[in-house]
Formats: sequence, C-alpha cells, structure tokens
Amino acid sequence: MEHEHCGSCGFDGSEFDPDRLLAALHELGPNWDDLLGRAGSLLRERPAPGTWSAIEYAAHSRDITVLHLWGVEQALGGGEPIIPAVDDDLIESAAANYGDEDPRSVVVALADAANRMADLAADAGQLAWDRGITIGTSRNTVRRLLEHALHDSRHHVADVANGLTDLRGRPD
Repeated sequence: MEHEHCGSCGFDGSEFDPDRLLAALHELGPNWDDLLGRAGSLLRERPAPGTWSAIEYAAHSRDITVLHLWGVEQALGGGEPIIPAVDDDLIESAAANYGDEDPRSVVVALADAANRMADLAADAGQLAWDRGITIGTSRNTVRRLLEHALHDSRHHVADVANGLTDLRGRPD
C-alpha cells in the first residue's frame, strides 16, 4: 500500500498505526478550535498575498474532510464506485466565500466529519480499509482517504500557525 507523504510538512502516513490514525482524526476538531481561538482579530487577515487567512484554511480543510468522509462512506458501501473528477471551477467557487465563514460552524462541521469518518472506519474494521473509490482516474483506498484527510488538516494547521506568527511579528 502506498501511504500519504508530504515533503513540505513531513507528513508520513506509514507512521500511523490504525489506532493512532483514528485517534489523530478525532483530534482535528479540537486542534482547529484551539488554533482559530488563538487567531483572535487576525482570523480573517491574510499573512501574504495569495496566502489564505486562518478561517480560509479552516474552511478548506472542513470541505476536504467532508469530501473524504463521503469517499469513505462510498468505499465502505462496497462495489468500488467510480465517480467523475471534481470540476476545478466548483472547487474555486466554494473557496470564494471561505473568508466569510463563521469559525464555530466551520470547526463543528470539520470535527463532525472527522469523527464520523474515524468511527465508520473503526466500525468497518481494518480489513475493509483496502476497499476503494475511484474519482476521475485516481483510485483511493479507505486507508488512503483517512491519511489524506488527516494530512490536509495537519498541513494547514501548520500553515495557519506560521501565518499567525508572521502577522504577529509585523511592526505596527
């Protein structure tokens, strides 16, 4: 099985045994809640042109988590579903309003999706984690979907933490 890897943030899905992977997914909501709470008045401020604000990254990770929950549900339903690729215009359209999102609603939705995804995977058992779904031309297993959802949020939590540090370090 090919695991999720990221040279940029150091994420390595092979480092997560099943229990640790599920526990880490359950931690996503509290991690985002804490981070957005610490953002304070900087919640909607972008640290640089072309870099999202804390709330924009959180809303993006919410949507990725919800999408991966849907993928896990489909894959565990059996039959190896094949779904058309998501249109890039649809993705851009969703992102257009991220800056206006309510942080509490974002965190609640992200936590709910991450918890449901982890619970579904736990209930199905590890043997079912090899089941897959193909989106466009890319086949992903349940395990890979779990790893990617975790990686996306962790990567963007680090992006937000770094952005907040940059914003706080600017001269007044």
